[in-house]
Amino acid sequence: MLCSEQKATITNKKKSSYVRNPKIAERSIDDTVFLINPENDIVFYLNPLGTGIWQLLREPIGVFDATTIVQQAFPDLPPNQIARDVSKLFNDMIKRNLVLNDE
Repeated sequence: MLCSEQKATITNKKKSSYVRNPKIAERSIDDTVFLINPENDIVFYLNPLGTGIWQLLREPIGVFDATTIVQQAFPDLPPNQIARDVSKLFNDMIKRNLVLNDE
């Protein structure tokens, strides 16, 4: 079960959709994905969840829809853990300017 704070966060972000920042460069080495921000030369490592979300961000997608897709892909994981992890990932990507609001 999701706590009320998690539900509110997901509901508020449900209305927003995000896309990749076109300025961000992507490099793959084996199964590892790195994102490079040319504005500050910072490199970001993506874990498997981050890589999956990055793939979804090829098209505009919101936190709610991304959470739903991840929950469908991993039905054995607790839904509240998935919601928390996806929300945190989106927040980190937004804060680091890796994704942009698609409005």
